[in-house]
Amino acid sequence: MGEGPTVVLVHGYPLDGAMWSGVARALSSRFRVLKPDLPGRGETPAESAGTIDGYADFLAAIFERIPEGAGLAAFSMGGYAALALAKRRPSNLKALALVDTRATADDEAGRGKRDEAIATVRSGGVAPIAEAMVPKLLSPDSLSNRDLVERLRRIISRQKPATVEADLKAMRDRPDSRDALPGIAVPTLVLVGEADALTPPADSQAMASAIPGAKLVTVPGAGHLTPMERPGAVATALGEFFGAALSSASR
Repeated sequence: MGEGPTVVLVHGYPLDGAMWSGVARALSSRFRVLKPDLPGRGETPAESAGTIDGYADFLAAIFERIPEGAGLAAFSMGGYAALALAKRRPSNLKALALVDTRATADDEAGRGKRDEAIATVRSGGVAPIAEAMVPKLLSPDSLSNRDLVERLRRIISRQKPATVEADLKAMRDRPDSRDALPGIAVPTLVLVGEADALTPPADSQAMASAIPGAKLVTVPGAGHLTPMERPGAVATALGEFFGAALSSASR
């Protein structure tokens, strides 16, 4: 979609590339925008390996096909995969935007919640996951937007139980990436919703402080799912960031 420097947008759990649609349309006036589905869903039918490194391998394969290099914006679980990719320091990763994500691993309580969710998927499928996740992903203001809520439910509900379980295992078992943050050597933007309860602004501030030269942007009124809640604000922030970062990278 679009023409210009390439930007890859990576979705989170329990979603697919459609979560980026509004942002992608706005960015396509300046960039060539890719919003791939991670393995196990949508246009990527291959089963998920159930590991963050497996998702990073998938992203690495995409970047290998972009010899001129590209920017990467990654949301939540996608951010975990982006950090795993960044550890490898691929030469064609030119700029990185970490969106509503964190560098820390799950603690014991967090891993227990992943296991509970896995049990829920096995016993009840995806429907109870959708019911539980919608109010966690959206701010109170966004929950009053009926169209947004319905779009979000549709995206979650079309995911396969096996894929949701694989995502949960991948997040539960992911490594801590904080030690890799000082080594990120590409321009980096950290973006977070003001009311993000899943990866709070304090986590984003910590990441931005640890990454050399990183910029922090907070999106007013948004919860965790900023690209769907405030697509205009997110597209503006990403457009300004990638416009500058990818322009300087091509010189």
